Amino acid sequence: MKKYNNLPLYSLLFILAIFPSKIFSQASNPLSQEFLAGLPPEVADELLLNNAVKKEEDLEKLFRADTKFTKSKDILEKIRYELKSIEKRIDVAEGRSPDSLERFGENFFSTIQSSFMPVNVPSSSGSYVVDVGDEFSMMLTGTSKVSASSSEKQMVQRDGTILIPNIGKLNVAGMTLGEAEQAIVDYLKITSPGVTPFISLSKVRDINILMLGGVVSPGIFTLGGGSSILTALNVAGGISDTGSYRKIEHKRDGMVIQVIDLYDIFIFGNMNLNTDLRSGDVLLVHPMQTSIPVSGGVNSQAIFEALPGETAADLISYAGGFSAGFSGHQSIFVKRSNLSSNRIIDLPEENMDLFPLEPRDILLIPSYSNILEPAKEVSIEGLVNRPGQYYVDQNETLSDLIKRAGGYKENAYEFGSALYRKSIIETEKQFAQLNYFETIKFIISNLAQPGMNVNSDIAKLLAEELRAGVHNGRIVTEFNLNQLNKNPSNDIVLEHMDRIVIPQMQKVVYLFGDFKNPSNVGFNPNSSIKDYIQMAGGLNKSAQKEMIIIDPSGASKAYKMGFFANNKLDIYPGSIIYAPRDIAKVDGIRYAASVSPILSSLALSLASLNSIKD
Repeated sequence: MKKYNNLPLYSLLFILAIFPSKIFSQASNPLSQEFLAGLPPEVADELLLNNAVKKEEDLEKLFRADTKFTKSKDILEKIRYELKSIEKRIDVAEGRSPDSLERFGENFFSTIQSSFMPVNVPSSSGSYVVDVGDEFSMMLTGTSKVSASSSEKQMVQRDGTILIPNIGKLNVAGMTLGEAEQAIVDYLKITSPGVTPFISLSKVRDINILMLGGVVSPGIFTLGGGSSILTALNVAGGISDTGSYRKIEHKRDGMVIQVIDLYDIFIFGNMNLNTDLRSGDVLLVHPMQTSIPVSGGVNSQAIFEALPGETAADLISYAGGFSAGFSGHQSIFVKRSNLSSNRIIDLPEENMDLFPLEPRDILLIPSYSNILEPAKEVSIEGLVNRPGQYYVDQNETLSDLIKRAGGYKENAYEFGSALYRKSIIETEKQFAQLNYFETIKFIISNLAQPGMNVNSDIAKLLAEELRAGVHNGRIVTEFNLNQLNKNPSNDIVLEHMDRIVIPQMQKVVYLFGDFKNPSNVGFNPNSSIKDYIQMAGGLNKSAQKEMIIIDPSGASKAYKMGFFANNKLDIYPGSIIYAPRDIAKVDGIRYAASVSPILSSLALSLASLNSIKD
C-alpha cells in the first residue's frame, strides 16, 4: 500500500474520516500555509488540486452542453496550472531540470483572461468598419418631421441600410465609422434641410472567426466586432508549442489579405493591423520557423524564431540588443551543429549582419559584470566623540573607525570595550547545541552503569543550562590604540553589521555561581581574588575548586583553589569570578566528566555578558 511519509494510506483515510469537517473546511477556503506545512507533500498537493478544481462536479461541467464557454475556460485553466505544477515536481524528482531559456512570446498568451471573451462594447475608432448587426444611437433635432427631438437606436439591416426615423434609409455597410457618420449628415442635408443629427455607435455586432493551425485551441470563436487579431489569438489560448509567432495569415474569401509577424508588435511595438476582422475570416497560424537560443550579454535572453535569410544581427536585435555586460567584447560565438560535428564560430561584431543563421544554431554572447560588493555598515556607540552608524570600506579596521569617530572620550574604558559580530552568533549557537547534545548522549549511554540514576536535580540543571545560552557574537580583541599602532596585525578588519561598544568604567567585580552569597562588590586594586571570594561568603561545599575568571575584555582564565593557588591573578574593574558547581556531587551522577561540556558552554555564555555599562 502506498505510504505518505511513512503514514499508511489506510491510516490517512481513517484520520480524514474522523476529522472531515476540520480538514475540508480548511481545504474549501484558500489553504493556509500552516495547514499545508503540517501535511505530507503528496497529501498537500492533492488538497491543492482539490481546492483548485473544487469538486468533481466542476469536471462534469466541462462536458455539459449547457456549460458556459467562459466557465469551461476558467476550469480548464485551473487544471492546466495544477498539471504544470505536478509536471515540475516529477521533473525535479527524476533529476530533470527545465530549460533555462523560454520561448520568446509565450508569456503574452500564458493566461486566459475573461476580458478577451466575446463582448459588444462599441469601438470609438473612426476606422471601425460598419456592417450588418451594428447598432447606432441616433438623435435628430430641428425638423418639421420631428416636433422637438427624437432619440432611437437603429441597427444596420441585412441589406446594409440603416433607417433614419421619419426620413428614409441609407446604405452604410462597408463604410468606416467616420464615413458612415458623414454619409448620414450629408444625406440629411439633402433630404431634410435643418435637421441636425447626433450619432454614436451603441453596440457592435458579433463575428465568427475560424482559427486554424498552431493555436492551443483551434476552432470557430464568437468575438465582438471590434476585436483585433491579438484578441482572437488570446481567446484561442495563444500560439501553441509548434505554432509560429512570425507567420500568421489573415484570410478572407479564400484570399490572404495580410500576413502578421507578432515580433513586429511584441518587440518593436508596431501595431500594423490595418484590416479589421469580419465574420467568416480565417486566421491560419503556420508551423514554427527555425528556433535559435540567444543567451549571455543581451537584454532579453530567450529562444527566438528566425525566418529564412535572417542573420545573427537580426536575432541580437530581437533580444533587445547587447547588454552593458557585453561592453568591451569584440565578437560573439555561434555554436553550429550538424549531423556529423559540432563547432564554435567566433563571429566578429561587424560581420553579424552578413552571417545567415541555420537550424540548430545557438548564439552565445560573452558578458562580464562586476560583482557588486554591498557597502559595509558598522555601528559604534558609547564613549567616543561621534557615535553612530558608519559605512566602511573593505579593508577598514577597528582603529580606523575609532579615529573616524573622533577617538575615545576621557572616561572611556578601552579594556572593557566590546566588538559584537553578527556572523559569529550562528557559530556560537551551533557549538553550544553540539555540546549540549553530546552531553545528553554521554549520560544516556551510561545510564546502565551502577549508580547512574538521573534524578530531577540533573534534569533541572540541564534545562537551566539550555535556557541560559546567550549568544551575541562577542569577539575578544585589542582596543588600545597605542598597542594597535605598534602591532597592526592585531587590528581587526571590520565586517558588515559589526557593533562596537565603548563603555564607561564601572568599579565593580561580579561574583556568580556556587558562592554562599553571590554578589557584586566594589573594585579595590589592593584586593586579591581570595579577598573577593571571602566577600561573597566563600564557596559552597558543592562548588568546584577550579573557578573561571573572565576579564572585561571577554578573555577568560582558570583559578584553582588550594595551597599552590596563584593569588596574584589580576582582577580588573568589571571582571567576573564564576564558581561552577561540581556536578559529581549531585546525587545520582557519578561522572563529573559527563557534564564538562556544559560547564565550558556556560563559561562562554557568561563571557558574553555585558558586565560594563554603555
